[in-house]
Amino acid sequence: MIETAGGKRRWTPEARARIIAESLEPGANVSAVARRHGMFPQQLYTWRRGLRERAEAMSFVPAMVERETTGALLGPPPQSVGGQIVIETGNLKIRVPDDVSADHIERVLLAVQVSA
Repeated sequence: MIETAGGKRRWTPEARARIIAESLEPGANVSAVARRHGMFPQQLYTWRRGLRERAEAMSFVPAMVERETTGALLGPPPQSVGGQIVIETGNLKIRVPDDVSADHIERVLLAVQVSA
């Protein structure tokens, strides 16, 4: 958080992402999270709504899984990564193990989007 000359607060993208992620935790009370960080719940709800709107505007590329056949010209089959998902965007690479819940992946991606 950065205090400006007029007494108005500005939140860094990292702080914003951290607070939003905390408010998205299962069982989290948005009003309590906001009060804990010295802000009004309405401000946190606005941040969350903005994040949701940006997420809805994102477009996804369909994923296609193709099996390579082994042959003299193709070489050996690719090595397995153990069911791991790798998400690459810009200069960021996120590796998601296969035992992570979809809810947790969503929170991570939303936090990355907020800080971008």
